[in-house]
Amino acid sequence: MDWKKESEVFNQAADYYDKFRPTYPKDIIQSFIDQAKLTRGARLLEVGAGSGKATELFTNKGFEILCIDPGADLVHIGNSRFKNENFKFETARFEEFNTVPNSYDAIFSAQAFHWIPQPIGYQKCALALKDRGYLALFWNMYITYDNDLDNELLAISDTYGGFADFLSEEACEKRIASVTAEIEGSGLFLKPKVIRSRWKQKYTADEYYGFALTGNRFLQKSEKEKQMAYHELIKLADKHNGYIERPYLCVLYLAEKM
Repeated sequence: MDWKKESEVFNQAADYYDKFRPTYPKDIIQSFIDQAKLTRGARLLEVGAGSGKATELFTNKGFEILCIDPGADLVHIGNSRFKNENFKFETARFEEFNTVPNSYDAIFSAQAFHWIPQPIGYQKCALALKDRGYLALFWNMYITYDNDLDNELLAISDTYGGFADFLSEEACEKRIASVTAEIEGSGLFLKPKVIRSRWKQKYTADEYYGFALTGNRFLQKSEKEKQMAYHELIKLADKHNGYIERPYLCVLYLAEKM
């Protein structure tokens, strides 16, 4: 996989990403803050910050956050958004970023750490963290069930290259076990605590199409294919009272530096 090419595709859809990418449950963020014992003045590093979808959940808490992302347009949106906070966005890839040892109380990454080549990702995190610092990785998992709406949406997604990485309950648990084992297997962090939060979001057809345009595979389809998918999403929403409701499973992996 070409990590640089794949991750920077997001920058091509910076406005869509900023407007339509899902946020994260507040209880996940609060669990991270509480269990990592973060207080006002804490220094955080965010890896793969995008335009600040996760960052905005840390406002008014008195943290100093350096947010890095390879997408220059996304970074511009982030710096424009948080002028009243001690947050700074920089254009950089984490594996190439010059981290200063023992600098951060915590490092977090939302929906992005799988883009970082390993083992360098865990190694750089451990180097940059202070003693007893925490690594917090979290993802929204695109969970699906065996019902009419989900089955119809999956069929549309499959036809047009994939809107997201849809997973069954069983597949989610396998993914969770795999990520947990990977973090512990790095030899640099204690076994992570795994914290789950389920939530839902209702989309109009236009909103869900906007979300689909934040996905790498769909974004690279032809304009004709995109428009065909859009019309299929309109038909799907019309069949379900005008909305496409999506369940999410947000999972936080919180690991203390060894």
